[in-house]
Amino acid sequence: MASFIETVGFGHFIAFLPLLVTDIGVPAPDVATTVGLLSAAALLVGMPLVPFWGAWADRYSRKLIIVRSALVEAVLFGFLVFTHEVWQLFVLVPLVGLVLGNTGVMLAEITDRTPRHRLGFAISLVGTAGPLGFAVGPAFGGFLADRYGVQSLFLIDAVLTAGVVALLVFGYHERADRQRTSQRVLTLVRRSLVAVVRHPLARAVFLAYFLLLLAQRLPLPFIALWVEQLNGPVGLATVVGLVAGGYGLASAIGSPLGGLLGDRVGYRRVFVSGVLLVAACLGLIAVSSGLLPFAIAYAAYGVGFATAGSMLFTLLATGLPPEIRSPVLNLALVPLYVSGVIGSLLATVLLAGTGGDIRPLWAIAAFVALLAIVPAVLAMGRGSSADGGERSSTDQGTR
Repeated sequence: MASFIETVGFGHFIAFLPLLVTDIGVPAPDVATTVGLLSAAALLVGMPLVPFWGAWADRYSRKLIIVRSALVEAVLFGFLVFTHEVWQLFVLVPLVGLVLGNTGVMLAEITDRTPRHRLGFAISLVGTAGPLGFAVGPAFGGFLADRYGVQSLFLIDAVLTAGVVALLVFGYHERADRQRTSQRVLTLVRRSLVAVVRHPLARAVFLAYFLLLLAQRLPLPFIALWVEQLNGPVGLATVVGLVAGGYGLASAIGSPLGGLLGDRVGYRRVFVSGVLLVAACLGLIAVSSGLLPFAIAYAAYGVGFATAGSMLFTLLATGLPPEIRSPVLNLALVPLYVSGVIGSLLATVLLAGTGGDIRPLWAIAAFVALLAIVPAVLAMGRGSSADGGERSSTDQGTR
């Protein structure tokens, strides 16, 4: 529930940021640049803290770290309601970096509580909360944004997220028998970083996830501008919301199905299939000329992206030794931060060079997505045991 509500709000933020920038008076020629810089700022400030959230969770409390995320989010959306100048956005948006950082903590909790032979499905099922939030938020929010303005959505988000804070405080309980480390936080951070650098599977998955996310981040902040190019400005928020909603709904359906398939036939095979679908859809979008073909390809892209991403997390959860599993999962968001900053800035530069033409971003993103296959497949080729599928029956028999 917490992840769902969080992504409802961020679905509004990501889908309608170009419209918010326009509403507060940024000239049309500067909207893309402003959106790109804001998208980078949203992740840049929080990037140095990524290794610490997991360390603090292991040292003190996973619940505390997850509640922190919802609390900062409620404050962020509350202030966005009253924002009327672009400089205020540049002050507030970096708070996004303080909201993120709970995904790895939640993955570690799921991994500790779920039988191994059901782990792929469990991670994928929990992963549907994010895509479903991105579906529901923009789909219902677009109509309200056209009628009452984008900032009305942030008021709703602030109230909902405050409710999530209360739900987490009173409804979520950590396992009483969970062992908490007595090591210093800096020692835990160093341990996590060393584990990622030294373990071949961790290195490969992090690189693959970075490339997959980079492909996503190149066009993502500019979806509203792309829809406007295809369909015009009439009812723009509603149309953007429906397109984003279709993407999120398709992702929510595809992710658990991919998890079930991965448990049966192998996570590597399903990952590669997901990436190929991502690249094909991005390539089709690059040559599409109408709203309907784009919306269909974008929804199919959501299926591929959600499937590939959940398979990477499952590869980590099943393929890492228990002693380094939690430290590595605690850094699961590092590729998101790095790709978000690089992708947003690179896209801003490319748009400046193309005069605002978004089409080349889709083609470049398709190529980058294909590159994600290389490190993951090479890691599997070196004999990693984290390929699911045929191993499941053996695991069940030895439990």
